[in-house]
Amino acid sequence: MKKKLIILFLLLVPIASLFYSCWECDPTAPASYSHKTLLLKNLDNSGERAVETESLQINKNAYGIRLFLTREQSFVASVKQINSFFIQSVYATSVPDCYKYLYSAIDRIESIKIFTLKNFDNQHSANSDVTDYFKEAQTYSSVEKYVKNLNYSYEWNEFDTFPWKELIANLMLMAVPTTTGNQQFKIQVKLSDGRILEQQTSEIELL
Repeated sequence: MKKKLIILFLLLVPIASLFYSCWECDPTAPASYSHKTLLLKNLDNSGERAVETESLQINKNAYGIRLFLTREQSFVASVKQINSFFIQSVYATSVPDCYKYLYSAIDRIESIKIFTLKNFDNQHSANSDVTDYFKEAQTYSSVEKYVKNLNYSYEWNEFDTFPWKELIANLMLMAVPTTTGNQQFKIQVKLSDGRILEQQTSEIELL
């Protein structure tokens, strides 16, 4: 009987040890990302939801700009070596689901500014700042308030599946132009490291 118990113990301990090794997780490890490129798309909000469009004409009461700001991993801590009684060294081939990195931005957004490149109304000629004419759709807040409330820290297990690899904002125009002709806008994103990312929308006629 004692021999059977000893054999059973020797069989069970490696299994328990392996289970412990696979599921042992340290506290979240540090990681970081940076903001890299800016892309803009015209939006048509005349339907059930705002959609990107290549159309040359949009209803002036349904125009918006979709902002894409891509992010790139800049640092990630190594996954700690896991040791057990029967398994001297086990390195994870992929980060276990229970293991999380705390991703933080090394460069924050200080401001998002929108400029009209055409004469817009009597108060805003070409190259004027029209940021106040736009609201961020999800929060329905001013662009300034949207930037102020942005989150820069996320817990996730690997950057390849990082859901926040792009910051996406729908900036909806809340005023209508009083001038004739096409409209076009420029967006500048100022980052805390001194960089300014800048892009222009394609020209659009707001009917």
